Amino acid sequence: MTSAPEPPKAYQLFVERYPKLGRAWELSAEAGEEGPLDEKTVRLVKLAIAIGALREGAVHSNVRKAVAAGIST
Repeated sequence: MTSAPEPPKAYQLFVERYPKLGRAWELSAEAGEEGPLDEKTVRLVKLAIAIGALREGAVHSNVRKAVAAGIST
C-alpha cells in the first residue's frame, strides 16, 4: 500500500497517551494488509464503514487517505 498522509494531531496525542492501543491499531492494520483485497477496495470499505457508523472524523480521514493513494472512484 502507498504511504498515507501524516495522522491528525488528535491521533498522535492519543497514541502518545495510550501507546499500547496505538501499537494494537498498527498490528491490526498490518494484519489487514495480508488479506485478499486490493488497496482501493480496502480503503473504500473503510470509508463505507465510517459513513455507516456516522463517524465524521473517520470519514474525513479515510477520504484524505483515499485521495493520497490516488483513488478517485
